[in-house]
Amino acid sequence: MAKLQIAGRREELSAVLEGIYRLQGMQLVDVARDPALDVDAAGLNDANSLTQARLELLVARLDALLALVGSDDRGDSRLHGDPDPVSGAVDLADVEAELDRISILVQEAAQHLDSLTDELAVLPRYLHPLEQLARLVPELAALPEYELQKLGLDTAALVLNTSDDTLVDTLRRELTEVFGVRFDLTSARVGTDAIGCLLVFSHSDSARLHALLGQEHVRHLPLPSAYSGQSLFGALAGMRTRLDALPRELADAHQVLEELIGPHVEAWHVTLAGARAELEQLAAAAGAGVTDRAFAVVGWVPRPHVARFHEALAALSMGPLAIEELPHDERAHSTPVLMKERRVARPFGLLTRFLDNPRAASLDPTGLMALFLPLMFGVMVGDVVYGTALLLVGLWARRKFGRISPGIADLCSVLVFGAIWAIIFGFLFGEALGNLGKNLFGDFSLWFYRGDANALQPLLLFALAIGAAHVLLGVVLGMWQSWRDRAHRHLLDRVGTFAFLCGMLGLAGFAAGALPPGFMSPAIALTVVGLVLVMSLHGTLGLIMAPLELLGAIGNILSYLRLAAVGLASVYLAIVANELATVGPLWLGIIVATFFHVLNLALAGFSPMIQALRLHYVEFFSKFFIGGGQAFIPFGKSHS
Repeated sequence: MAKLQIAGRREELSAVLEGIYRLQGMQLVDVARDPALDVDAAGLNDANSLTQARLELLVARLDALLALVGSDDRGDSRLHGDPDPVSGAVDLADVEAELDRISILVQEAAQHLDSLTDELAVLPRYLHPLEQLARLVPELAALPEYELQKLGLDTAALVLNTSDDTLVDTLRRELTEVFGVRFDLTSARVGTDAIGCLLVFSHSDSARLHALLGQEHVRHLPLPSAYSGQSLFGALAGMRTRLDALPRELADAHQVLEELIGPHVEAWHVTLAGARAELEQLAAAAGAGVTDRAFAVVGWVPRPHVARFHEALAALSMGPLAIEELPHDERAHSTPVLMKERRVARPFGLLTRFLDNPRAASLDPTGLMALFLPLMFGVMVGDVVYGTALLLVGLWARRKFGRISPGIADLCSVLVFGAIWAIIFGFLFGEALGNLGKNLFGDFSLWFYRGDANALQPLLLFALAIGAAHVLLGVVLGMWQSWRDRAHRHLLDRVGTFAFLCGMLGLAGFAAGALPPGFMSPAIALTVVGLVLVMSLHGTLGLIMAPLELLGAIGNILSYLRLAAVGLASVYLAIVANELATVGPLWLGIIVATFFHVLNLALAGFSPMIQALRLHYVEFFSKFFIGGGQAFIPFGKSHS
């Protein structure tokens, strides 16, 4: 990254910021927050502060209005025909006047829509318990409230939030102690944890009864105001009729909102983009350095693009500008990072950034992840049919959902790459739905079949070989990063770790009979040299810390045995599914086997990917990866 300073006459500041916004090639720096710069920030004057407040209110109002019709566009006018929203694109007075006029009508329509939505949510909560209560005393439920009052009676619908039926008896005893026989209580269960009660009592006891119920914390279920004075049956009929009519009324209310807002949606998206552009440029102007007559804008530009940025800025025909590159530390965490993955590796960049952005002037492991992660996934799945199924699922999902988000498209592509390797290893291991392919077509493995008892040793050795190569590569990359950063202590530590691991691998090979006796002495020498070197770097604590650190590195290699373990679990689950297909009737066996194969396929699409990611994040990245980088976001790019 190159850190550039652009200086010119103060009156040209807005035009320069507008030009930089158009170019979308520089990430601006707030001069007040950069300790390396000795420049005063411009800040916001009163006029700009007022404009900023009006723009922020305008953005909030437009977002709220567009949300009413489900418009989720973030206001990028470049999606709507305006290729370049810049400062001055928004006439605040005109837009505010238009919104004031429309907002009154929209508010009334929105309030009506909200009331209908609330009614649709509330009525079913009354309907079910009232239907249960109406069955208790149908002769009373059919009487309207005024008829009951003529008889000197009142009714109350109660809901006891409990599953204990004895609570009804307790309530009846409490009421008997106070009112004697001047009431009638019937009950029915209206839910798993609720009991509905219908209470009939003398009108003269109404106040005392409701006071008693309040003391006992019994919930009263009054009818909604629109149905008061009606019988329970009448209220129920009215509620059912209302619930049938509500969907149509809701659709009409939505249509009214659509007619009010719809004709303005595209123009409002353009206005939103312009307002956000102005807000960005106001913030950028406040973060620029100024004197009485001059300004200075500081920002980051990718070094390969510096010359092109100079030419593009000059082509905008602004006033004379002085552009110079400022010295900076490439390794500083404040230096932004521009991720430059190759096309094949680009989908894996999401997985790298999920952990962290690499620090500037450090190694980006995305390309290596694109090489090793699908391979590890393929080793664990290792089945032609499962791999083919995952390939088809990945291709379908990328086509179906890839347009929703670039991240989803990237994850689908990662699955596709892993599935291809799963098919390759499926042929190497001779597996198709576990041992079904072998049973039908004979042993077609190009290497060995994992289900055989004598295949365990070569499978474990293969997993350890991948682990050793992966971990040693990480240590080598760590050595290179330490040398580049001139971190000599870390460099020697990683050299010692590399020597120790190579020595231990040599001793293991000699013990297994894979290496001739002549390798034993060099292996011992490398082990001792590595151990001593790492111990010497830790001082007195090296006697304890160095062995623990080096044993941890050996443990990292052993962690790759999970490649074999997860793969074997998948194989044996497939074998079990195939054996279950032969038990009982054929149709039942096919159903059971299909269920277990689908389950195994689902696990194959999830568990191996998690395990492969874990091996990268913990065992591999820990040897060289330096996080904490800030992503490069050019000024004007946040809404494109």
